[in-house]
Amino acid sequence: MTTPRLFAIVPAAGHSRRMGTHKLLLTLGTETVIQRLVQALSSQGITRTIIVVRRDDEGLNNHLADLPVDLIQPDTDPPDMKSSVQYALRWIEERYQPADDEGWLLVPADHPVLERSVIDELCLAWQQCPAAVMIPTYQNRKGHPTFFRWSLAREIFKLPAEQGINSLWQSQEIQPDLQECAVPEILLDLDTPEDFDALKTKYGTD
Repeated sequence: MTTPRLFAIVPAAGHSRRMGTHKLLLTLGTETVIQRLVQALSSQGITRTIIVVRRDDEGLNNHLADLPVDLIQPDTDPPDMKSSVQYALRWIEERYQPADDEGWLLVPADHPVLERSVIDELCLAWQQCPAAVMIPTYQNRKGHPTFFRWSLAREIFKLPAEQGINSLWQSQEIQPDLQECAVPEILLDLDTPEDFDALKTKYGTD
C-alpha cells in the first residue's frame, strides 16, 4: 500500500521588520535559519517542500537555488501568510494533483530549531491520525508544523480576508488532533534580535 504524499509549505515572503535584518539568512550554528528548516523538512515522510518568497528578495532566492525545494515567486508579493499558503496550494495542485486523503503541512520559515527527528515522529503520527487537522503541542501550547488533509485545501480559499487559517478549527466543524511533543522546539520562532540572541545561546555558536 502506497503511503499518501505529504507536502510541506513554508511561507517566507515576510520583510523581517522586527528583526531589522533578513532573519532567514542569519547564521545559527553552521547553517542559516532557512537552511536549518529545510534540513529538518528533509524527512522521508515529506514528498516535497514548497517555499514562497518575494520576487525582489534576491538574497533569499539565490540562497535557496541549490536547496532541494520548489521555490515560488508570485508575480504579486503575498500580503500575508494565508496568501502565501494559497499560492503554494495552487502550485501543488497544478503540479502534483494530490488526492483528498493526501496531506500538506504548514510551518513558518522562522522556526530554525526544529529537528528532523521531530518531523519524522510527527509524520508517522499523521499517517495514523483520523482527524483532518493535526497540531503539535508542548505543555498544552500549540506549535508548528500543522498538518492538513488535502481535502481542506479548498476551504483555505473560502476564508474571509480578515480570517487566518487557524479560524478553520476555531469553529465547531473541525476538531484538530492535538499531538503532544516532548520538546519545546515546536514553539520557538524568531522575530526579534532578542529572540536570536536567546537561540544563539542555546542552539548556536557565535
